[in-house]
Amino acid sequence: MENCFVLIFSKDNKYSSNILLAGIEPKVKDYSIYLFQWDSDRSFIHEIVDIGRKCRRIVIGFTFMTPQLLIARDAVELLRKHLNNAIFVAGGPHATGDPLGTLTKLGFDLVVVGEGEETLAEVLNAVSSCDEFRVCGTAFIEDDRLIIKRRVKQVDLDHHAPFPYWRNRFNPIEIMRGCSSACHFCQVTYTFGMPRYRSVDSIARYSKLMVSKGLKDIRFIAPNSLGYGSPDGIKPGFEAIPHLLERLHNTIVENGGRIFFGTFPSEARPDSVSDDIVRVMKKYVSNDRVIIGVQSGSNKILKTIRRNHTVEDAVTAIQVLNRYGFAVDVDLIFGFPFEDADDLGDTLRFIQEVRKFNVRFHLHTFIPLPGTPYSDLNPKFLDSEMRIRIAKLVGLGKAYGEWHKQESIAKLIMELRSRGFIYSFKDVIKASRTYTC
Repeated sequence: MENCFVLIFSKDNKYSSNILLAGIEPKVKDYSIYLFQWDSDRSFIHEIVDIGRKCRRIVIGFTFMTPQLLIARDAVELLRKHLNNAIFVAGGPHATGDPLGTLTKLGFDLVVVGEGEETLAEVLNAVSSCDEFRVCGTAFIEDDRLIIKRRVKQVDLDHHAPFPYWRNRFNPIEIMRGCSSACHFCQVTYTFGMPRYRSVDSIARYSKLMVSKGLKDIRFIAPNSLGYGSPDGIKPGFEAIPHLLERLHNTIVENGGRIFFGTFPSEARPDSVSDDIVRVMKKYVSNDRVIIGVQSGSNKILKTIRRNHTVEDAVTAIQVLNRYGFAVDVDLIFGFPFEDADDLGDTLRFIQEVRKFNVRFHLHTFIPLPGTPYSDLNPKFLDSEMRIRIAKLVGLGKAYGEWHKQESIAKLIMELRSRGFIYSFKDVIKASRTYTC
C-alpha cells in the first residue's frame, strides 16, 4: 500500500497551496499526492475517504484562513469518523496565528508554524519512515501544554520553484517574503520574519517558462514591490529593481510577455516610491496603475499601527507616480478600535486633497487577525454619515473594495473568539512553551 498526502485548500488559498506543493513534492519520498479545492469539489470528503482506505499511512493537510475555520473543523470531524489512521496537519495564516485554538478546538494533530515548504516535507518523510513527525517548525499539544518548535532558518526562495510547473499549475511569482515593518494589524512579519528575495536569475527563469506555456502577463507576489532587493525591504532597491526589470524585458518581453510590477497581487509602500525607480518602471512595465498601501489619512493612526511613514509621504508618492503616467490605487483601512472623529476627519481631508490626482481609493475594514498584536481588539464600525460619504465616492468611481464583506468577517471573528474557537496573540504566548531549532 502507498503513503498518501492530501492537500485541501480553497480558491482564496490557491497561490499559497501551489507554493507549498512546489516546495514539498520534489522532497518527499514514497507518496502519492492529491489536491482538493473544497469550494469547487463538493464531494471531496467522500473522495478522500475512498483514497484513505487504499493508503498505508495518510496525512491530510489543510491550509486555511480564519473565516474558513469552521469549514476546516467540520471537515476534520467528518474525516476522522471514517479514517482512523489519518494524521491531520494544519497550516496557513490561521493555524500559524493561533496554533493553540487550531489544535484544541479544530481537531488537528499538528500545526506547521510559518513557512511550510521545508517543515511539511520533513513531516511527511518522518511519517513515511515511522519516525517522530513533530519536527522543527511545528506546534503540538504535549502534557496539556502547547509546544512550539520554531524554525530559526528562513526558507531560501531560490531553493524552491514558485509553482509546481510539472503539474501545469502556475501563479504570480513570489519575489519577496517577509517584512521589516511589523505593522500591528498585519501577519506578514510575525509569520515570515525579515524580508528576503528570490534572485533575478530565478525570477527570469520561471518568467520565461510561463511565457513559453502561453502565460504572457507576468505578475509578482511581494509585500512591497519597490523594496525588492533592499536591506530592509522598504528603501527602494536602486540597483536591484532596474536589474530585475531590464532582465525581464530582455527575457520575456521580446517573446511576447508583459511585466506587471507594483500592482495586484502586490503593492508598494509610499515611502518606497522615488523618481528614479518610477522612471525605470515606466520604461519596462505594462501596467499603468500602481497600488500603494497608505492605510490611513491620519498621522496619529499611522504612528499607532506602526506604519513608519506619513500622510505626506503618501501625497508625494501619488504625485511622483502620476507624473510618470501611473494611476494610483490607494489602500485605506477604516475601523481601527482607536480611530476617533479627528482621525476620520484627517482621512477625509487626505481623500479630498488627493482626489485631484489620478487616484482611486481601495477601501478596507480592520480585521483582528490571529497572530498579530491587534488580534484581541474589536473594530469600530463606521457610522451612517461615513457610510454615506463612502457610498458617494463609490458612486463617482473614485472608490471600491470589499469593506462591507470585511465588516462581516470581522464580526464572525469576534463571534468565534467569544465562543472560544480563537485565542488571542497574548493567550497563545502565555499558554505555550517555545523552543528554537
